[in-house]
Amino acid sequence: MTHDEIIEDLSAYFDGQLGPEKTIEISAHVSSCPECRAALDELKALSAGVKTNLAAAAPAGMKERVLARALERKKPQLRTSTVLAAALAVIILALMAALAAKRAMPVMFAQIQGMINGASSTLGASGGNK
Repeated sequence: MTHDEIIEDLSAYFDGQLGPEKTIEISAHVSSCPECRAALDELKALSAGVKTNLAAAAPAGMKERVLARALERKKPQLRTSTVLAAALAVIILALMAALAAKRAMPVMFAQIQGMINGASSTLGASGGNK
């Protein structure tokens, strides 16, 4: 491996992500190269700093506040948009029913008129009340 390739693989080496052959080669190189040893030391220091900061305790009461907010958001709430959509659906259905009834009325009246005409002609032919 070249020096530049080893520099590129130092992070993977530090994290233990390389195979045994590359690990041995980089170990040998780092022990004899001050530049790579310094870069590896920087990675170690950075990792230690991250671990220290991650281990810091959260402020008092933070866990309870986060959990309380999460529970508040889980409560089902009727939204204005849902209520308006339901009201609009009811209005549309009522208008459709009224329109259907209006279209059916002339047919119904014609049928009733035909029944009345038929009954009057039957009554007229039989002479009605005598």
